[in-house]
Amino acid sequence: MKHNRPLNYIAFVTLIAALFLGWQWPWGLLFIYWVVPAIKTGEAHLLGPVEREQDPFLFWAIVTLWTLFGVVMVLAEFAPNFTAIYIL
Repeated sequence: MKHNRPLNYIAFVTLIAALFLGWQWPWGLLFIYWVVPAIKTGEAHLLGPVEREQDPFLFWAIVTLWTLFGVVMVLAEFAPNFTAIYIL
């Protein structure tokens, strides 16, 4: 398994900065990032692992929710009028 320690530290600092600066977009990108390995491996994590083979409905519900959260958070930051009119 490839370890990306520097990338993890950068992401951690970015998320802490986003928290204090009130940014939503880094959190949205994180949600979208989580979707990619979940689909590739067939395993998502909520409170524990959820495997696509064992529980496909819950797996796809989690992946869909992560995708929606990610898109809405990014759009809320960069296209607030769009989200206010069409989403919220």
